[in-house]
Amino acid sequence: MDFKPYGRGAFGQLTKAHAGRPLVVHFWSVTCPPCLVELPQWAKIAAEKKGFDIVFVNTDGDDDRPRAEARIEKVGLSRADHYGFADDFVEKLYFEADSAWRGELPFTALVAPDGGVVTVTGAVDDPLIVEWLEKRVAK
Repeated sequence: MDFKPYGRGAFGQLTKAHAGRPLVVHFWSVTCPPCLVELPQWAKIAAEKKGFDIVFVNTDGDDDRPRAEARIEKVGLSRADHYGFADDFVEKLYFEADSAWRGELPFTALVAPDGGVVTVTGAVDDPLIVEWLEKRVAK
């Protein structure tokens, strides 16, 4: 499994590449216990719901990528699109996703088909995530 590089400009490139479809960009880390707990929930959502795209962005350094890969395989997300932070200036990567984000995880950017972005710091069962998915994603 390969993690595509997620560097400066990647958030904009992802939103353009998925324009016209609902997109979930989920940022996570192997050092974030809530992230690890919710990965199976994301796998379930990805398997059950149709009509949207989901991208996972691992915020760990290269040394932790094998651990990240093992977690992804364990929960059944190997076929999803995966990116890994590939820039040491992580604050710039945070800012591009949300100017108020300071790196707290888990973090999810919900991108509507028209390009509007709602961001959520917290778990997948956050009411904002649930409502957004219900409005934009088919079962």
